[in-house]
Amino acid sequence: MAAHLLHARAAFFAASLLGLIPGGAVAGDAAAAHRTWQACLGQAYVTGAAYTGHDLAADSALRACQGEETAYLAALSGSPLLDAEDIAQARPELLARARTQLLATVVTGPRAILR
Repeated sequence: MAAHLLHARAAFFAASLLGLIPGGAVAGDAAAAHRTWQACLGQAYVTGAAYTGHDLAADSALRACQGEETAYLAALSGSPLLDAEDIAQARPELLARARTQLLATVVTGPRAILR
């Protein structure tokens, strides 16, 4: 695939995450779905990390929020610039980044010091 097309797709993907595509229902849907997924991850992680180790809590949060993740990816798939292959290729990195963000979250609780 041509480099300029890859850059255009990456730019659209990033803009859609932030809801910056003007007038685009797809961007608004994707941004709202992303916020819902992030909220689910955050709540599930904080709850789990207060009682288990951080790694376990992050993995558990990703599993618990698979429905929200699916809705987010479905909203992204409505974009004319992204196809199913693009989204499938981006998913592992998306999950890795989400897990990294969760692990960077400061949590308090009786077992919060566990990694």
